[in-house]
Amino acid sequence: MDVIGQLTGTVKHYDWGGAGFIPSLLNINNDANKPFAEYWLGVHPQADCEVTLPDGSVHPLRDFFSTASPTALGEYVARRFGNMPYLLKALDVRDMLSIQVHPSKDDAVRDFEMENTRDVPVTAPHRNYKDDNHKPELMVAMGDFWLLHGFKPEKELKETIKSVPELGFLLPVFESSGYSGLYKKVMELPQEEVNTRLAPLLNRIIPFYNDGKLDRSSAD
Repeated sequence: MDVIGQLTGTVKHYDWGGAGFIPSLLNINNDANKPFAEYWLGVHPQADCEVTLPDGSVHPLRDFFSTASPTALGEYVARRFGNMPYLLKALDVRDMLSIQVHPSKDDAVRDFEMENTRDVPVTAPHRNYKDDNHKPELMVAMGDFWLLHGFKPEKELKETIKSVPELGFLLPVFESSGYSGLYKKVMELPQEEVNTRLAPLLNRIIPFYNDGKLDRSSAD
């Protein structure tokens, strides 16, 4: 079937999303100023988009590839993956996102099935594996976007820790346990302790930010 169809995706209204970019992209109103965080186009179990064909018929994209137009994916992709092998997302990130760690494919398959056997709902907020994919990602910025990735080299990271009094307690951890120990320490700190330790730092640097002397491109 050689046709051009219109795709209709799924909007995710996560709290961290902006209110303008995705509605503008979709040419829809958002008078309620609701957060439009992500727009999904793919065959994900939680968001199977639809394709409208020239004859007016509407098909879930998953069914379109498997029945209405089984050759649309191409023989190799259809044989290897069985369906569309990626999920396209448009994101509007207003607030800071969480740190993400992506599993290997083998780990994802194993632990997804483990949570299924434990009857953890796929939509449960405490569930780690929403599907059995490993999620390698490619990001293309459509505007200004700030991303933290990886760690500074050892010497530079030590200098950073030494230069910020509020972070000094982490230096012995880094020197004795390296990057993994430092990361573990930071991630397992109780939120109350995080707030207490960082309050003086925030009080010191927020005025600089408010005065326009510190922006997101600064290493500080």
